[in-house]
Amino acid sequence: MFDGNTKQGQQLKYLKDEYDRGRITMKSDYDFYNLVEKCLLEIELSPNDKNWVDQLDIKNRIIKEIKGLAMMLSRFKPADWNKFLDVVIK
Repeated sequence: MFDGNTKQGQQLKYLKDEYDRGRITMKSDYDFYNLVEKCLLEIELSPNDKNWVDQLDIKNRIIKEIKGLAMMLSRFKPADWNKFLDVVIK
C-alpha cells in the first residue's frame, strides 16, 4: 500500500492529495479533519458542513477511497489499519 507503484499505493497518494486540497481550500486543518471524521462516522452534519462536503465532494473523493482501502486492509492486514488512519487523517 505504501509503494507508489502499486494500485493501492496510487490510491493512497490520490487520497493524500485530495486531503491536502481539502484542508487548503477550507483553510483549516482542524475543521477539515473534523469534517472528514464526521463523514466517516456518519454523524449528522450542520448545513454549513453539508455545503463544504458538497463543495469539496468529500464523499466521492475521500470517503469512498478510505472505505475501499480500509476493506482491503481489513482482509489482508488488519494490524495495519491504525497506521493507515494515521497517514490518511493527519
